[in-house]
Amino acid sequence: MQSQLNTDFYFCRVVDQGSDMPVVYATVKLVGTNLGVIADDKGQFKLPFDLEVSEKISLSSIGYKTKEVFINQLKKGQINTIYIEPGIEKLETVTLVSNKNKSVKKFTAREIVNNAIDNISNNYPQNHFSYIAYYRDYQQPRDNSYKLIFNEDADIEYINLNEAIVEVFDAGFGTNYLTNEENQTLLYKYKQNTSFLRDSTLAIPYDNKTKKYLKNVIITPFGGNELNLLNITNAIRNHDQLAFSYVDKFDSDFVKNHLFKLVGVRNLNNVPIYEIEISTKVGATGGKHYAKGKIYISKENFAIFKMSYQSYEKEVKEPLYAVTVEYIPIGEKMYLNYITFNNKFEANSDHYFKVTDVVFNIENTSFDIFFNRELDQNSITSRNNNLKITYKEEKLAIKNILILEDHLRVIVDKKKLFSLPDFSLEKLPQYITIKVKTIKDLKGNTLHKVPKVSVNQYRELFVQEVFPEKKKNDNTASMNKFKPLSTSRINTFEGENVYWENTPLKKSKKN
Repeated sequence: MQSQLNTDFYFCRVVDQGSDMPVVYATVKLVGTNLGVIADDKGQFKLPFDLEVSEKISLSSIGYKTKEVFINQLKKGQINTIYIEPGIEKLETVTLVSNKNKSVKKFTAREIVNNAIDNISNNYPQNHFSYIAYYRDYQQPRDNSYKLIFNEDADIEYINLNEAIVEVFDAGFGTNYLTNEENQTLLYKYKQNTSFLRDSTLAIPYDNKTKKYLKNVIITPFGGNELNLLNITNAIRNHDQLAFSYVDKFDSDFVKNHLFKLVGVRNLNNVPIYEIEISTKVGATGGKHYAKGKIYISKENFAIFKMSYQSYEKEVKEPLYAVTVEYIPIGEKMYLNYITFNNKFEANSDHYFKVTDVVFNIENTSFDIFFNRELDQNSITSRNNNLKITYKEEKLAIKNILILEDHLRVIVDKKKLFSLPDFSLEKLPQYITIKVKTIKDLKGNTLHKVPKVSVNQYRELFVQEVFPEKKKNDNTASMNKFKPLSTSRINTFEGENVYWENTPLKKSKKN
């Protein structure tokens, strides 16, 4: 890990002062600017050394006191732990007041949520704006299956990590995110991060049509690439469109499908925020599934600051899918801070013991069979049990098997091979069949036994800067909403050194 820290970045970790636990997705802003970064699910973030736009950073999260830290106090070559202090206000000490008639009134949780939905058009931008954000997608094992495949001591946390810097242009909450031509995205940076494990069997966009990757989950059918699929799950932005199971259309279905419980009032930068628990009604989900979560709504104007939502199968601990979306106030309106969505799926891993090549040597009529891993010689017991070679369904006589360093050499009877009816040397590759079985590698993996893995697919977007009233320049190349990000044209832009990928640190192997 030390080599990862010797870069042009400060590495930091935001921690709860009381519990020593990471504060996930904490907001980090450069004081005096609209620029910042979001800590990841481990509370970690990084800052470039050469940022000269501010001397201090502020760290904030709902339920915590905002803290400012001088950048020159951060140390290079190590992880700087920054503690922030919880600050929760008990529900019974809070007066809930209606701003409409200025009379004291206690709202029920359901009334608060209804007021929040009714005020979306007032609290969120209806005019053009844009934001520059760090986007990433990856898979994460749900169990130790990958750890066993690679015989690793350390957990494997990131598979197929792809990272991008994008600018999203939005014509306002009154427009359809997908179909409105003014709602476009520019790609500024994109990379497939090869520092982490790549697995080609998982490196494809999920396809909900077959329910292979989103089993028991319904996502709005409009489709799109990986970034659009993420943005579609933003039920606040797309409040009048289908989002995902049980939230459905946020405007008309969310309150109808759920129960609500007011559990407390938290603060963010001195703004009191209702904390409300969400749970699905049985009639909305049926007997096999349920969902729960929390929604955080401003006591002052009913703006929704945050919503977290998880769906489960009955009697299963890990969620089928989970989404968290957070907004923060900039001026008089609320703008996206981050959104993260993950869902469970199972697939066959591409990392297994297999044959990589077969080469025929005419001089000694042998087949060299190459493998991707070193052989366990003790698993090769006899030519009859391990190998069968046929030509047009005629079994060939095996004279000998040689176990070489990285492959097997199987020598067949030349006279019998060439005397076969219709034998043709030119058509040998077409008609020859080689079956290899019961052979193992040095770790005990059986040849061609494909392991199943259970993983979570993550798609995440973390906003670094918001630009109210900004429209897209006509001289730029927009992302195709229905093709993978990797195929999109990368635009040049002046802020190339201002915005950065908040790449996670790779775990070191244990000694």
